[in-house]
Amino acid sequence: MDDGTGLAEKMLGLSGFRVLSVEEVPGEVVVTIETLCQRRYCPSCRKRAEAQDRVRVPLRDLSCFGRATRLVWVKRRWRCKRDGCVKKTWTERHPELVDRQVLTPRAGMEATRQVGLYARSVASVAKELGVSWDTVMAAVVHHGTPLIEARGRTGVRALGVDETSFRAANAEHSTTYATSLVDLDRRVLIDLIEGRNAADLRRWLAERSKRANKATKVVALDLTETYRSGLSPHLSHAIRVADPFHVIRVANRCLDQVRRRVQNETLAHRGRKDDPLYKIRKLLLKGAERLDEKGTERLLLGLRVGDPSDEVLGAWMAKESVRDVYLTDDLAEATILLDKAIAGCLADEVEEIRTLGRTLSRWRQEILNHHRTGASNGPTEGNNFCVKQVKRAARGMTTFEHYRLRVLLHAGGVTWPSTPFPPPLRRSVNPH
Repeated sequence: MDDGTGLAEKMLGLSGFRVLSVEEVPGEVVVTIETLCQRRYCPSCRKRAEAQDRVRVPLRDLSCFGRATRLVWVKRRWRCKRDGCVKKTWTERHPELVDRQVLTPRAGMEATRQVGLYARSVASVAKELGVSWDTVMAAVVHHGTPLIEARGRTGVRALGVDETSFRAANAEHSTTYATSLVDLDRRVLIDLIEGRNAADLRRWLAERSKRANKATKVVALDLTETYRSGLSPHLSHAIRVADPFHVIRVANRCLDQVRRRVQNETLAHRGRKDDPLYKIRKLLLKGAERLDEKGTERLLLGLRVGDPSDEVLGAWMAKESVRDVYLTDDLAEATILLDKAIAGCLADEVEEIRTLGRTLSRWRQEILNHHRTGASNGPTEGNNFCVKQVKRAARGMTTFEHYRLRVLLHAGGVTWPSTPFPPPLRRSVNPH
């Protein structure tokens, strides 16, 4: 429209409203609006009503051209003239502006997108919009809860289970934990529950439908007895897989324990930068096939000087025997390698290595199930990174319900309302 008629309404983007004025005040733009409707009928007796007066209702909207925007809705108050009508007076309503909310629906949804999808802090979004922390968090709860509930509660074929810390320990409480439940096929977080006990996991499974539990065929978990026992009885039919990363970590921990003990026994102090075993601590944990000639020489020299009884060497060989299980994809070959590793560890004279053998023996079937299914907790560990991103942005959480909501909005595979993206803007190139 060349004459500018309706230009302000088009920029406003709210159907059924007209712009009365636009005023720039320090720190924000104030847009005064009213509805187009000039006639109303009483919702009780259906008789024609008359306008009584106006009420100015301020609302915080999305920023306009880099400036905070405040809408002022001049609402009409209507009155029924019919004697005996119970309605008396009422103010007008509009579906695009919700009563008793500081933020407009589109501003509330955008705040939810910033906090959820982009893992921004609530405080930064509140400062940007010019509202309080509570206002933004209320919008996140209002708009975000339907989004995480709309994902559906269908069963998953492969389930990943792992723990993350919720609150760090302080003078008032010890460290509290949360359990992440991940769909390994879609690589998305399906739920987050408070606690890491068998009872907590069993309670979550009991709340699912029998059909959803029956659909789960594989469960990947770390070497934690609480999670393994928590799967019964609801997922007793599922194949349990010990995550390879955690199995190797148990072997690495055994090697570290032996190295530290030998260090203290031979030099009577903790590792220092010039101590032979301390200098090779990272080489010990590195895979043998990844060591070059120089690295191998440094490793052997450190063991020769700092490991007089070959205990660290035995722990290193035990660690490598565990890693060998995952260097093959053949189940029969992996079974032979794992049984050899278990037998070798159980027959060793070092207590830490025998403990590793007992752990491998207890989890033998779950370790071999990785070769049967190919499942691992890799997607779960990836989602744990997303969980920590939310926690870092918030700089600490106190309410688990808010924590769960924000984590699921960020990593839960939420389908966000589509936002049209503009076509790319390119400068015309002068051929001359």
